[in-house]
Amino acid sequence: MAAEAMTYDSLVEDVIKYSERDDENFVNQIPRLIMMAEQAIAAEIKTLMQLNVVNTTVLANNAVIQKPARWRKTTSMKINGQPVMLKSMDYVSMYQSESDPGVPLYYGDYDYDHWALAPVPATTYPLQIIYYSRIQPLDITNQENLLTREAPQALLFGTLLQAQGYLKNQEKLMVWKSFYTDAIAALKTEDQKRMIDRNSVRPEQ
Repeated sequence: MAAEAMTYDSLVEDVIKYSERDDENFVNQIPRLIMMAEQAIAAEIKTLMQLNVVNTTVLANNAVIQKPARWRKTTSMKINGQPVMLKSMDYVSMYQSESDPGVPLYYGDYDYDHWALAPVPATTYPLQIIYYSRIQPLDITNQENLLTREAPQALLFGTLLQAQGYLKNQEKLMVWKSFYTDAIAALKTEDQKRMIDRNSVRPEQ
């Protein structure tokens, strides 16, 4: 019989079994341990699995636009098919005040959730954003995400690593740290191969 896919509930069960702890205080801590493991993995890797492409529009006179949900880092932005360059907000603000409305040439981080464009858009333009996103977190209402599907070992080992830190079990902490490190290394190697395949050019026959 084929193994079942990882879910939030099955991950919780595995953490209880591997940690050999089912007391109420520990079980109540597991959601936080899973969240901390997800954050640790996100800080370790920026893989093609997290790369998103959004095609939308910017509106006339709308110089501040909202970043996509769970945005983490911008890779590129294009308006009218032309690259828009990242600048400091001081530069963007100055350019806005000193230029007439037109096709935006620059963008800056207005705050964590918004970008600012300069010059101010003169009309509606097509906008493409390529960015790395934070993976949708697991919880009881969201049983699966990218990590449960593509990196279940890293998620399990990472959560167990967090658990042993919480339990102050140094011996088991070192065991799960080794497993976690190997799983992250395997993810990075796999993603490097994807990048090579994506950017390679086949020779002409």
